[in-house]
Amino acid sequence: MFIVYVKLAASVILALLLVLVMSRRSWLEERLGASDRPWLLYFWLVLRFLPYLGVYIILGYMPQSDVTYYYYPISLTALDGGIPYRDVYSGYSPLFGYWLAPFLAIWRDPRMVVFAMLLVEGLATHLTYRFYRAQDAQGERIFRVLFYYLLPLPFVMCVFSGQEDVLVWLWALLAIPFMQPNQHGQTRPFIAGLVLGLGMLSTKVVFVLLLMPVFLLKIDDLRFSARFVAGLLIVIIPVLAFLYWKTGLLFLEQQASEGDVLKAPNWRSILNPILTDKVRSASAIWKWLSLVITLLVMLRGVWLVRTWHTDWRYRDYLPFIVVLVYSVMTVVQQNAISNYAYVFMLPLMFTLVDFRRSAQCVWLVVFNILAAIHPSLWWRLGQPFYERIAALLKPVALLEYTIEVAIIVGFVYYAIQAMNALRRSKTVTQA
Repeated sequence: MFIVYVKLAASVILALLLVLVMSRRSWLEERLGASDRPWLLYFWLVLRFLPYLGVYIILGYMPQSDVTYYYYPISLTALDGGIPYRDVYSGYSPLFGYWLAPFLAIWRDPRMVVFAMLLVEGLATHLTYRFYRAQDAQGERIFRVLFYYLLPLPFVMCVFSGQEDVLVWLWALLAIPFMQPNQHGQTRPFIAGLVLGLGMLSTKVVFVLLLMPVFLLKIDDLRFSARFVAGLLIVIIPVLAFLYWKTGLLFLEQQASEGDVLKAPNWRSILNPILTDKVRSASAIWKWLSLVITLLVMLRGVWLVRTWHTDWRYRDYLPFIVVLVYSVMTVVQQNAISNYAYVFMLPLMFTLVDFRRSAQCVWLVVFNILAAIHPSLWWRLGQPFYERIAALLKPVALLEYTIEVAIIVGFVYYAIQAMNALRRSKTVTQA
């Protein structure tokens, strides 16, 4: 349980720092906006790189969990010329290990994987700052970056856990320059398709939940759609053909099997104490039903964009669709965990957080603390799935279950926020 206490302590310290910076927000925004210093780099160095040095280099701590059991073996296999799924088990996309392999060529150590994730998050933060809320004062935009870097969930997921979830948002951002009209008023859908196709191949299968809205919102533009799909297929088909040749259907089976693993928190873990044995045994049915629910919510979001925001472009609707889809997915998928909040924390921070609403900011911090510590707590308690309400009479079990409920409430809250934003008559994301 030591790591749980460490993550809790770090989260509390960060929460206190957030209270401090919020109390001086106006002063900080004024100072940050008045200087041309590279604040984003400074924040990354102080709040990511220095903690990384302290934890992994000075203290000699070694990464645990996904880094040790998945990321490092997958990327090491790629570095040695192996093939995922055949030579190493992988629940991730085919190219996931290959973009990490160059980092391991520099330092063949799991700690290098964590450093790579630090760079990924830093780039995602820089691009989010560049593309969103440019209509705001520079000081406020920089303050949002500082606030994000101080949030417990991104800090714990990045520094302590080396999680890759923010990679989904990064690949979505990389397509923005090609989805937006250039100086000649033209978009480049083929290149956008290439970029998002590489994103699909480099992250995880849930990336498809981002591709579908992009396609559906342009389906009536046949020229755009044809070029976009051509860009997708030109990178995806050769990779899948090669994998089928070398691994058969392992690349599908291993990723699909991840959906059969029961995790928490999600609707299944919350309702499990009151479910009957017959309902519990139908987990395969519920897995696909949950996917259908996610797709229906996604389609609702697409409909709102097409109905209320006909002038919106990819950059405008992207953050709301990401928050909506991945929040709902986390709630309804039985293998979902709170890590998925890391996917949308940057777009949430830059489009939906209103610093004038103190209660909203307080809840954001509380949600971050709970989501940051729960995966480690749940794992070290033996990955409990409570089968009877009586099991919750134990104080530790009741505490863990209460955290699960609070996290689910948070995901639902942010899904509703995103849905409401899609109903508004104007965007907050114009740059």
